[in-house]
Formats: sequence, C-alpha cells, structure tokens
Amino acid sequence: MDGMNSDFSKSRKKHALKQSDEKHILEYLIANPQFFIRYPEALDKIELPHPVKGTISLLEAQQKRLKDMVKMLTDEMNHWSENASCNEGIFRTFLSLYTDLYQCKSVHEMVKLLNDSCRDYLFVPYARIWLNEERIDDLMKCDERYLLSLDDFSIVCENFMQNELCNLGKIQELERKILFENSDLIYSRVLIRLGESGDLGVLVFGHADASHYHKGLECSFIQHLASYISLLLPRFVKLK
Repeated sequence: MDGMNSDFSKSRKKHALKQSDEKHILEYLIANPQFFIRYPEALDKIELPHPVKGTISLLEAQQKRLKDMVKMLTDEMNHWSENASCNEGIFRTFLSLYTDLYQCKSVHEMVKLLNDSCRDYLFVPYARIWLNEERIDDLMKCDERYLLSLDDFSIVCENFMQNELCNLGKIQELERKILFENSDLIYSRVLIRLGESGDLGVLVFGHADASHYHKGLECSFIQHLASYISLLLPRFVKLK
C-alpha cells in the first residue's frame, strides 16, 4: 500500500513539474533545433494521442501537420484563383456595359440594359435604378416606374442600409415590396446609393441565392458602376 502511495505521489510530482516547466521546455526545443539530431531515438519514443490510431510518433504528427498546412494553403490559393477568375468576368462585363450605358437615351433603357447584361453574363436576375423623387425637378417628364417617394427612400437608407452607401445581405420582406416589385425569386441583394451625396437614388441588384450577396463581398465594381450611372442620369432627368 505504501508503495502504491509512493508511486502515486511521484506521478503527481511529475505532472506538477511538467505543468510548471512546459513553457521552458518548449522554449528550449525551439532554441535548440539540433536536439533531435543529437537524440534521434526521442523521435521514435515520443508518442502523441491520435483520435483514430490511438497514438502516433512525433514524426507522424509533424508530417500530418505539414500535410494539413499544405492543404490549407492549396485551398486558399484555389479560393483566390476562383475570385480572380470571377472578378475578371465581372470586369469584362462591366467594361462593355459602360459603353452601352453611355448610348442609352432614357432611364428605362439603362434599366433594361442592366437587367439583360446581368442576367445573361453574371447570372444576376434582377437589377433596378430607383430615383429619389425629392431630387427630380420635373416629375411630369420622369418615368414614374423608377421613382421612390421620399418616405420610401428614407426607409431604404435608414432601415435597410443603416445609412451606409453600400449594403449587402439577405432581403427583408419590406425590401421585397418596396424595391423588388414583390418578386419571390430574390433572396439576397446589394443596395448602392446614387449621387455624390447618396441622395439621388439607389441602384439595386437581387440574386436567387440567399448567400450570394453578403458582408465582406468585394463590391468595388458595383460601386464604380453606381458612380458612372450617377454621372449619366442628368442626361435623362432634370435634377434639383
């Protein structure tokens, strides 16, 4: 019995020693990479717990860690490659779109062109330009299909966009009613305010995939497009 108590006491002391000195051991091994060259037998004797195999050697653990790191870097490179390819497609589409938009003669033509281009080349099913009627000088000469009342425009800016110039995310039901003509095919959207001060209106794009437009998505192309449209609009509508 005394022997068992003695072994238990030694075990507790070893465990306590490990806890207090493990930081120093780690620092020593990092500072002395030749340690395992001087004592190669340690590589075979040190065993680490493994969820499937039970235990594995230090070398096996290191190899697995390297494989995991390679896989992680490969996945990351593939992700960036896919983004670059996607961005190239968006860039080419928008480059052509800029020229075609300049040739439009009305807001209606611009909206039709946006919808056709986005649907055919970017697989984005919905695009729309909405104008803040408070900024329109002659409402009689402006196509009312593209007008937002001041109240609705305020709701869009304050409630949907949280007073941001660009906002991405899942669609709310009130947004569906105000901005998307009650379309039940739209589940995520991007909203970009138009005009230098963001009070001219809002450019909207809607997608059937609820995760397509989300926070953190690169949207500089869309913001540049919104700026370009803002410059073209005074050709078609008289602004205050």
